[in-house]
Amino acid sequence: MAANSNFKNRPSNYVIFTLMAIAAGEMKVSQAGKPFAFTRAFLSQGKDKTTGEYKPSLFFDVKAFSKDDSVTALVQSIADVQNKDRFTVKGRMGMEEWEGQDGVKHQKLVIFASSIEPFTFDENAAVPEEDLEGEPA
Repeated sequence: MAANSNFKNRPSNYVIFTLMAIAAGEMKVSQAGKPFAFTRAFLSQGKDKTTGEYKPSLFFDVKAFSKDDSVTALVQSIADVQNKDRFTVKGRMGMEEWEGQDGVKHQKLVIFASSIEPFTFDENAAVPEEDLEGEPA
């Protein structure tokens, strides 16, 4: 298969998700004095068509960092997210790992945001809102 030059500059780890926040956004300042913001959100996989049960939701932290000591619009937008807000985020996905005080290793998926925008359902959309909601685990 011949290489397509249109894909040369496309990042290999680029995602676009529409999520629902399960916590209000927070802003903090790193040890280096740079503001960053984060929120916790989930992606519903919808209902299983055969059983009618919700499939497991996927949970993410969404984060953005300022490059200097000023608060960027992106960082402020994530800090402004409220619980149950729906938003579309674009960015790259990563995994954060840490060891708890009990010695157990933990992991979580993180989306490092490059943009974020509010999401509202189009009243003419074919899929009803309740079909896109999930049950947080």
